[in-house]
Amino acid sequence: MTLWFLARSAGFVALLAASVTVALGALGSSSRGERRIVAHLVHRSAAVLTLAMLGLHAVLLVTDHFIDLSVAGVLVPFTAGYRGLALGWGTLAVYGFVVVALTGALRGRTAASAVAVRAWRGVHLTAYAAWVLAMGHGLLAGTDTGTRWGLATYVGCGALVAGAIAVRLRAVDRERLQPLTRARAAIPARTRGALR
Repeated sequence: MTLWFLARSAGFVALLAASVTVALGALGSSSRGERRIVAHLVHRSAAVLTLAMLGLHAVLLVTDHFIDLSVAGVLVPFTAGYRGLALGWGTLAVYGFVVVALTGALRGRTAASAVAVRAWRGVHLTAYAAWVLAMGHGLLAGTDTGTRWGLATYVGCGALVAGAIAVRLRAVDRERLQPLTRARAAIPARTRGALR
C-alpha cells in the first residue's frame, strides 16, 4: 500500500509543478528585468520537477500491484486495463510535457531565426494541451478526486493557470493597442528587414 500512496502523491506533486510551470510560461513575457530571469529559472525548475515526478508516478504505478498496470499499459496510450481512457490521457500528457521540455532546452539554438522561433513557440504552446490532458487524467483516474483536498487541488491548479492565461491575454491586447506596435504591424516583414 505504501507504493500506492507514494504514486498518488507523486501524481499530485507533478500536477502542482506542471500548473506552476504552465502559469509561469504564460506570464513569462510580461515580466521585465530581474523578475523575468527569476520567473524563467523557477519555470524551468518546476518543469524539471514535473518530469521527475511524472517518471516517479509511472514507475511506482507499474511497481505497485494495487491496480496491476503493465509497462505497456503506461507507455502505450489507451491500452491500460484500468481506466484506459484516463490513463491514455495521462500518457499523452507525459509525452506532451517531454516534447515541450526538449524544445525548451533547445530554445537558445533556435533564437537566431524568426522562423525557428515561431516553430518553437508553436510546439511549446502544446504545454497547454498537455496540462489539460493531465487535469483530465487526474480527475478521471485519481482515486482522491472525490476528497475535499483533491478537489481543492484541482480547482486551485485550474484557477492558477486560467488566471495566468487571462493576464497574458490582457497584456497581449494592451500591446496591440500601442501605437508603435500597430505601426510595426502595418509594415510588411520584408520591408522591416530592409529598414534595419
